[in-house]
Amino acid sequence: MRSNYKRLGQFIQQVSVKNINLEVDNLLGVSITKKFIPSIANTIGTDMSTYKIVKKNQFTYGSITSRNGDKISVALLEDDEAIVSTSYTVFEVTKQDELLPEYLMMWFRREEFDRYARYMSHGSTREAFGWDEMCEVELPIPSIEKQREIVKEYHTIVDRIKLNEQLNQKLEETAQSIYKEWFVNFDSTEAIKLDEYINFNPKHTIKKEQLTSYVEMADVQEDAMSLKNIIKRPFTSGSKFKNRDTLLARITPCLENGKTAFVTGLEENEIAFGSTEFIVMRAKKDISPYWVYCLAREENFKSYAISSMIGSSGRQRVHSDYLKEYEMSIDINKMDVFHKIAKPIFENIYFKAKENKHLEILKETLLSKMATIKG
Repeated sequence: MRSNYKRLGQFIQQVSVKNINLEVDNLLGVSITKKFIPSIANTIGTDMSTYKIVKKNQFTYGSITSRNGDKISVALLEDDEAIVSTSYTVFEVTKQDELLPEYLMMWFRREEFDRYARYMSHGSTREAFGWDEMCEVELPIPSIEKQREIVKEYHTIVDRIKLNEQLNQKLEETAQSIYKEWFVNFDSTEAIKLDEYINFNPKHTIKKEQLTSYVEMADVQEDAMSLKNIIKRPFTSGSKFKNRDTLLARITPCLENGKTAFVTGLEENEIAFGSTEFIVMRAKKDISPYWVYCLAREENFKSYAISSMIGSSGRQRVHSDYLKEYEMSIDINKMDVFHKIAKPIFENIYFKAKENKHLEILKETLLSKMATIKG
């Protein structure tokens, strides 16, 4: 053990307070993103008095690490009270004048901790990172003042990321609101097929094995337009697209969950590729690409796409030919004005999302540096 490293077991203890009087009904689970989430378990007929109460600044973790995305589910409760299943372990820091819960949670967020927990897990059918293994975790514990400084720096970054996400959500809601008012609620008897406005899956050629920008399904968000990441990889096959195209997930459950993206961040005129499960939607002449994205997010269109899915259960897909047949009435005279209003909104969203990518790198760098902290 390095001189400034200490055994975690000196600072933590298990807590097992049952919900005997049923005074707490906020049932939560813990995700691999290390956050508390509302439980989706069917609790009808369940005796909730056996569930464990978690209080503010207490931790909850699930010991099972197999089939868990190589991560351990652990979170620090920042709210007042909740209950969790008895399958979880609840614990707390006993010496908060020596170890801040927020500092410890930062340690748990490190990729290195996930790898360690996975490596130390054991079991025949399901591997688990038990309480004894948790107590044997070693980490640097600097002075409480230094911990406060590190936690403050971390939360400054995290708070900025959250603020940008909130601002982007408001901006996207603004664009959608204008779109709905001008184009969805437009009253006209003339309906035109979507194929007149949008080019579906436009053709491009990329040389085999050419190093190309690539987007996978995991990098398309359910509730935001920005791509989480773009990587480089040799071209094999897949959908092809460029800046200002809209990517629509065509497979279940991604389509139902809302995975839709507006492509930005590529070089000008660069052709990228992605999952074969994307439908690429490109604006035709005199149609705004921002209009296309807003359409892809609109509930009527989404419902039509979902109702058109075919295939075996669990692998259903919508085909672009069905989407081409979607009929709608729009006031084409408003398209140019909509484009001019939407353009700065979309650009602002892109710049804030780009800033967040840099902030995420800073956040991960700070977590990484914890291993060498002194003082």
